[in-house]
Amino acid sequence: MSGTTSILGPENEIEIFRGSSKTYELHVTDSSEANVNLTGARVILSVKCSLSDPAPLIQKDSQAGAGQVDITHPLEGKAEIKFVPSDTQTMDAGEYIFDVWVELASGTRGPVILPSPFRVVAGVTVLT
Repeated sequence: MSGTTSILGPENEIEIFRGSSKTYELHVTDSSEANVNLTGARVILSVKCSLSDPAPLIQKDSQAGAGQVDITHPLEGKAEIKFVPSDTQTMDAGEYIFDVWVELASGTRGPVILPSPFRVVAGVTVLT
Protein backbone atom coordinates (compact mmCIF):
# COMPACT_ATOMS: atom_id res chain seq x y z
CA MET A 1 0.00 0.00 0.00
CA SER A 2 2.74 2.50 0.79
CA GLY A 3 5.33 3.13 -1.87
CA THR A 4 9.03 3.22 -1.15
CA THR A 5 11.36 5.54 -3.01
CA SER A 6 15.09 5.56 -2.44
CA ILE A 7 16.74 8.82 -1.53
CA LEU A 8 20.38 8.18 -2.31
CA GLY A 9 22.10 11.53 -2.49
CA PRO A 10 22.02 15.21 -1.68
CA GLU A 11 19.99 16.21 -4.77
CA ASN A 12 16.51 14.78 -4.40
CA GLU A 13 12.84 15.54 -4.79
CA ILE A 14 9.83 14.20 -2.93
CA GLU A 15 6.42 13.91 -4.54
CA ILE A 16 3.44 12.67 -2.55
CA PHE A 17 -0.29 12.57 -3.19
CA ARG A 18 -2.16 14.72 -0.65
CA GLY A 19 -3.45 12.57 2.22
CA SER A 20 -1.52 9.43 1.27
CA SER A 21 1.01 7.19 3.01
CA LYS A 22 4.51 6.92 1.64
CA THR A 23 7.88 5.73 2.92
CA TYR A 24 11.21 7.03 1.67
CA GLU A 25 14.52 5.30 2.22
CA LEU A 26 17.46 7.48 3.19
CA HIS A 27 20.99 6.22 2.55
CA VAL A 28 23.67 8.35 4.18
CA THR A 29 27.21 8.16 2.80
CA ASP A 30 30.31 10.26 3.26
CA SER A 31 32.28 12.08 0.56
CA SER A 32 34.03 8.85 -0.44
CA GLU A 33 30.65 7.05 -0.79
CA ALA A 34 31.27 4.95 2.36
CA ASN A 35 28.24 4.27 4.56
CA VAL A 36 27.90 6.57 7.57
CA ASN A 37 27.27 4.69 10.82
CA LEU A 38 23.90 5.93 12.14
CA THR A 39 24.09 4.05 15.46
CA GLY A 40 22.82 6.52 18.08
CA ALA A 41 22.23 9.18 15.41
CA ARG A 42 19.29 11.53 15.01
CA VAL A 43 17.68 12.05 11.59
CA ILE A 44 15.39 15.05 11.00
CA LEU A 45 13.37 15.95 7.89
CA SER A 46 11.69 19.36 7.73
CA VAL A 47 9.20 20.71 5.16
CA LYS A 48 8.46 24.43 4.78
CA CYS A 49 6.71 26.70 2.29
CA SER A 50 9.96 28.66 1.91
CA LEU A 51 13.39 28.81 3.50
CA SER A 52 12.48 31.97 5.41
CA ASP A 53 9.50 30.39 7.23
CA PRO A 54 10.15 30.31 10.99
CA ALA A 55 8.53 26.91 11.60
CA PRO A 56 8.16 23.77 9.49
CA LEU A 57 4.80 22.52 8.21
CA ILE A 58 6.03 18.95 8.70
CA GLN A 59 8.93 17.71 10.79
CA LYS A 60 9.95 14.06 11.08
CA ASP A 61 12.45 13.19 13.81
CA SER A 62 13.95 9.82 14.67
CA GLN A 63 13.92 10.82 18.35
CA ALA A 64 10.21 11.72 18.33
CA GLY A 65 9.09 8.09 18.32
CA ALA A 66 5.87 6.92 16.69
CA GLY A 67 7.81 5.57 13.69
CA GLN A 68 8.30 8.97 12.04
CA VAL A 69 11.88 8.14 11.11
CA ASP A 70 13.27 4.67 11.74
CA ILE A 71 16.99 4.02 11.53
CA THR A 72 16.62 0.59 9.94
CA HIS A 73 20.22 -0.45 9.23
CA PRO A 74 22.52 1.85 11.20
CA LEU A 75 25.83 0.31 10.08
CA GLU A 76 24.73 0.62 6.44
CA GLY A 77 23.67 4.27 6.93
CA LYS A 78 20.01 3.52 6.18
CA ALA A 79 16.82 4.97 7.60
CA GLU A 80 13.18 5.19 6.56
CA ILE A 81 11.17 8.41 6.63
CA LYS A 82 7.45 7.71 6.87
CA PHE A 83 4.62 9.97 5.83
CA VAL A 84 1.08 9.27 7.02
CA PRO A 85 -2.14 10.76 5.58
CA SER A 86 -2.45 13.43 8.27
CA ASP A 87 0.95 14.90 7.29
CA THR A 88 -0.33 16.26 3.98
CA GLN A 89 -4.14 16.00 4.29
CA THR A 90 -4.66 19.75 4.81
CA MET A 91 -1.80 21.01 2.62
CA ASP A 92 -2.57 22.75 -0.66
CA ALA A 93 -1.33 20.99 -3.77
CA GLY A 94 1.90 22.64 -4.86
CA GLU A 95 5.62 22.88 -4.33
CA TYR A 96 7.26 23.22 -0.93
CA ILE A 97 10.86 22.78 0.21
CA PHE A 98 12.48 20.14 2.43
CA ASP A 99 15.86 19.15 3.78
CA VAL A 100 17.27 16.35 5.91
CA TRP A 101 19.83 16.74 8.69
CA VAL A 102 21.71 14.08 10.61
CA GLU A 103 23.27 14.46 14.04
CA LEU A 104 25.71 11.63 14.73
CA ALA A 105 26.29 10.13 18.19
CA SER A 106 29.63 12.02 18.22
CA GLY A 107 27.73 15.33 18.06
CA THR A 108 28.73 16.00 14.44
CA ARG A 109 25.72 17.32 12.55
CA GLY A 110 24.86 18.69 9.17
CA PRO A 111 22.60 18.45 6.14
CA VAL A 112 22.59 15.22 4.15
CA ILE A 113 19.96 16.50 1.72
CA LEU A 114 20.17 20.19 0.92
CA PRO A 115 16.94 22.19 0.41
CA SER A 116 15.04 20.38 -2.34
CA PRO A 117 11.54 20.33 -3.87
CA PHE A 118 8.70 18.67 -1.93
CA ARG A 119 5.60 18.39 -4.11
CA VAL A 120 2.09 17.70 -2.86
CA VAL A 121 -0.13 16.43 -5.66
CA ALA A 122 -3.92 16.62 -5.56
CA GLY A 123 -5.65 13.34 -6.26
CA VAL A 124 -9.03 12.67 -7.83
CA THR A 125 -10.21 10.43 -4.99
CA VAL A 126 -10.37 12.06 -1.56
CA LEU A 127 -10.64 9.80 1.48
CA THR A 128 -11.91 11.29 4.73
